[in-house]
Amino acid sequence: MSVLDKGTRYSFECIPHKASQWETSEMKLKLMQWYQLPPCTNTAHYHGRNLDQHGGVKRFRMRGKFDPANDAAFLRAFFESKSVRANLPFPATMPASLDDLSFRKLKTNVSSMAFFDKLEACPDIVSCGGMLRRCMDDVVDDCTVNDNLRDMLVNPHSDHASSLFSSSEQDEAIFQIFKRLAIGGAMAQHDDTLQPYLDCTKQVYKALLSVHKATLSHHHHSENAADPLAKTQIGVRTSLYMVHTGERDSNQQDIVVSNATRQLFPKPNSPFNACFVAIDPHTFTVLCWYVPFVPFW
Repeated sequence: MSVLDKGTRYSFECIPHKASQWETSEMKLKLMQWYQLPPCTNTAHYHGRNLDQHGGVKRFRMRGKFDPANDAAFLRAFFESKSVRANLPFPATMPASLDDLSFRKLKTNVSSMAFFDKLEACPDIVSCGGMLRRCMDDVVDDCTVNDNLRDMLVNPHSDHASSLFSSSEQDEAIFQIFKRLAIGGAMAQHDDTLQPYLDCTKQVYKALLSVHKATLSHHHHSENAADPLAKTQIGVRTSLYMVHTGERDSNQQDIVVSNATRQLFPKPNSPFNACFVAIDPHTFTVLCWYVPFVPFW
């Protein structure tokens, strides 16, 4: 049943969905590899999970019209919803009321994996054959770093932290998805090559976004798709948001994060927590990918 929270304009109902991109054997294998389970007192509770035991993917039907100009109110209603809380593994200490959320609307301009070509063209990060360049083991904010790719993603003092991908490029959804997969969990068994991360990034990106085809014609009066002058353009109808606890601005300064936002995650102070909320106003659905970072210790 849908749950309408008193005083809100929205209600949300968890619905089944075929998360085909997450359910392929290759994706399952990689997610289990990158999100290894830390020791816990009740291992049976986590049996069969494909993502990190504290994370998950759920789809919801929404009632109420989404207004991009009032996205903060929508996200607050979403995370305060009893239905959403019942179906995603948020911490039990999460407050009932979320007065302020730190989030960013991600760009969805990228339509080709060529976006990541600069990684393969950077010999300091990727060597011949697609192998990731190793580095001395280090720990940055509880994340173990043993190659230059992760060093770029988690270490603000890395030589490539801001030079390889501009701040605008880092606002692209596909970059943030790639970042979460490449960082993985605290006990991740990382791949030695770049390609598996690119393959899974592509699948998750496709899963989160809803697209439509629009036919554009040089003849404004013509709507005939057979018009030889017509061009087909792919449009994205999804509004994609990321709730986070540790992004930095273009000057590599920490962005102030509200306490309410931190309470969405089991380790509130980790800079690698994220939760992606993909809103499709056409189908009145919300797809949520909850990706907390849970340190080993």
